[in-house]
Parts: sequence; C-alpha cells; structure tokens
Amino acid sequence: MEPKEFYQYFKNFETIDKSIWLDIIKITIEKVKAEDVYPEYAVREKILSFYFTLIEELKLNRDFALLCFNDNLLGINLSYPFLKEFKMEFTTYAKELIEEGQATEEIIDRPVVSQVYADALWGQTFFIIKFWIDDFSKEYEKTDAAIEKVTNLSFDLLGHNPIDGAFDFGKFLLQNFKLPFFKDCDFSMKDKKDKQKENSTAD
Repeated sequence: MEPKEFYQYFKNFETIDKSIWLDIIKITIEKVKAEDVYPEYAVREKILSFYFTLIEELKLNRDFALLCFNDNLLGINLSYPFLKEFKMEFTTYAKELIEEGQATEEIIDRPVVSQVYADALWGQTFFIIKFWIDDFSKEYEKTDAAIEKVTNLSFDLLGHNPIDGAFDFGKFLLQNFKLPFFKDCDFSMKDKKDKQKENSTAD
C-alpha cells in the first residue's frame, strides 16, 4: 500500500491496532446478539456468552493480541491505548446489560455504587483478556474456568447479598428502636437544623 493510500484510512500504526480491537468487540457483540436464545438469557448468561465468544474471536488473532500487550508493558490502570475504542464499545454494551439487570432485579440499584457498575465490569473484562494472554493451558481451559468464576462472583455481588440484608436490618433498627448506644445520637438532619436555628435565636 502506498503511504498516500494508507493515510486516507489511518493516522498512524497505533490507529490500526485500535481499529482491529474495535472490530473484534463489534463482531463479538453482533455474534452474541444474533444467537436465537440470547433474548431468553438472564443478564449473567448474556455476559458469560459475551466472554466466551470474545475469547473465540481473540483466538483467531492471538499473535496480534500478544504483540499488542508485549509492546505496551508499561500500560497501567487498564489504560492500554489500543483498547480505548474497545473499552468505549464495551461500556455501552455493559450499560445496556446493567439497565436490563436492574429492571429484572438481577442487579440491585444501589445509591452511588451503581454508578461504577460499568467500570467494574470493564475491570473484569480486562482481567479476563489479560488472563487469556498469559494462559498457555490446553485449549485455554484455565481461561474458561476463570470466566465462570469471576462472572459468578461479580453477579453475586451485584445482586442481592448478605450485605444488603445487614444494611436493611440496621436501617430498620435505627428507624424503629431506641438502642442504648444510640440514645444520645441524632440521625435526623431536619431535627439538627431546627436545633441549630433555636440555638442561633437564643444567642
């Protein structure tokens, strides 16, 4: 290819890497969503299907993937530059799954924490890719096991779990009982503001 023709499509060679990784995830998502049973899957099953399909796509490009990671050994905080567009595409897909999971209560909508669910799933995805990069087991059977274990763990945390029960119980106690060790504590912001007004008026 002549340089003039090359620069019609890419600014530099790094752009080629980004483009290939973007194609990989787009093809993965298209294949997953094209499965007849996909609409019937729970969100956990959909993300599992995504990961297994992603690894199958990566197997077709393993030499390329190894080269990308070997050339970016100093990448930190999941900030490998060639994964920038890949991450953006995944985040869009992850947010779709999170919204669906929250609608079916497979994923619990928690104050503040819910805002980082997509980032948490990206961290999980990066872990799986990096695990596969370093996996030299027969037919990457260790990667398959890692996918199942990390996904099951993450959805156990995203869904109802003992921490939610403990939090709800603690909230119930505070609202309905005057416990000895809380008798001098005031948990009402409204009462605090009223007291502050009374004190300022008295002064």
